[in-house]
Amino acid sequence: MSYVQIPDSIADASRQIDAGDLSPTDLLDATFARIEETDGRLNSFVRLMKDSARAESAASTARMETGQRRGALDGIPIAVKDLYDTAGVITAGGTAAYNERVPSDDATAVRMLREAGAVIVGKTNTHELALGGTTNNAHYGPTRNPWSMAHVPGGSSGGSGAAVASGQALGALGSDTGGSIRIPAAFCSITGHKPTYGLVGRGGILPLSLTLDHAGPMARTAEDCAIMLSAIAGPDPRDGDSANRDGEDYVGGIGNGIDGMRFAVIPSLLEGCADAVLQNFEHSLEVLRELGATIERREPIQGEDNWRARVGAIILAEAGTYNETALQGNGIAEPQKHRMLAGLGTPVASYIRALEYRKQFESAYETALVGIDAYVIPTSPIVPELIANDPTEERPPQAKFRNTSVFDNSHQPSISIPNGFDADGLPTGLMISTALFEDARALRIGHAYQRSTEFHLQRPSL
Repeated sequence: MSYVQIPDSIADASRQIDAGDLSPTDLLDATFARIEETDGRLNSFVRLMKDSARAESAASTARMETGQRRGALDGIPIAVKDLYDTAGVITAGGTAAYNERVPSDDATAVRMLREAGAVIVGKTNTHELALGGTTNNAHYGPTRNPWSMAHVPGGSSGGSGAAVASGQALGALGSDTGGSIRIPAAFCSITGHKPTYGLVGRGGILPLSLTLDHAGPMARTAEDCAIMLSAIAGPDPRDGDSANRDGEDYVGGIGNGIDGMRFAVIPSLLEGCADAVLQNFEHSLEVLRELGATIERREPIQGEDNWRARVGAIILAEAGTYNETALQGNGIAEPQKHRMLAGLGTPVASYIRALEYRKQFESAYETALVGIDAYVIPTSPIVPELIANDPTEERPPQAKFRNTSVFDNSHQPSISIPNGFDADGLPTGLMISTALFEDARALRIGHAYQRSTEFHLQRPSL
């Protein structure tokens, strides 16, 4: 059987469907063929949802044929991180502790994607319970980076990153507590957007840290992320931290350019970056200048070298609490179990001080953006590391999440876009972060950069 060529992006696929040149059914067939061809090596997925996906694509094809498409996502194959509930399908969060957990309802974001006509193809591998940055999972095996099978795809949304980069899906849902959307985006040379905290509801998502968890899209381009965000942003009565703010059309003004915008580089977040990361970042700044932006240097928190230690109690204290019952059994592997048990012992005073400092941190990063359109920094100081032979003994580089975790704590929107490779062909990323609820601006800046570069068009050779 011959299959159609999978389009380069959600936007391209939608245009072809609108024109009658591509049917959702044929697109899904090509997508499952791609998964069958590549996933034995990549291990992006922990389970596929073929029956429901085929029913969804057939319904989408029928809408196409009668001129009743619901929008740009109608008929588009989307992968879902295995933290998001899918009705009637196991959602285990990458752990054996929940390997028989079958939710009765979709997570809010999954439901909204389905209402937009998206076709959910399956559940992607995650670092166990999202606590880690490699997606080297002790229960499901490691997900491999499509650009180099020996290297990690990042985490914890590494399965989603690998799936999009390899053409196994045109978009995916990820979650981000310290960088888990943007690190895989950078390491897999795709685009990942962490929305403003509370903009996308987290109802039906297994939590790691409700103070810091963000749900958001991963796709090939900023435009694709804008299409997905337009579908999933909005109030969520199932999420106690929902911003209760209506979403908007994040695509409409995305092509307006960045001429006259002012960007700030944060000097402390350039220290210790790998040479290739710095070289690609400097080239990215030149691209932004050529597009009419000006660049300056700004340090939001002067003289504060230990802010990470001051907020460090939050994640483990909350992760341990949410998984306290599961920690009593043997379903959670090391080192996650050890770290979460340690989190349960966090003194209440330390936890409260961390929460209060996080609020001060957010205020400082908002204040420093007055007169500035965005922060621009490397997504991660490093490139992907090698996959460890034993996931229970791996020691990922501590610097990996240094830059991304800033914007989980500030709650500000933050997007990672591809900006080059090192001498070994390993990808790097450029991160653009804007003021609270200025998601459209972050996406617009990313789109302008991608219209002037071709890194997002390059594909790994599998």
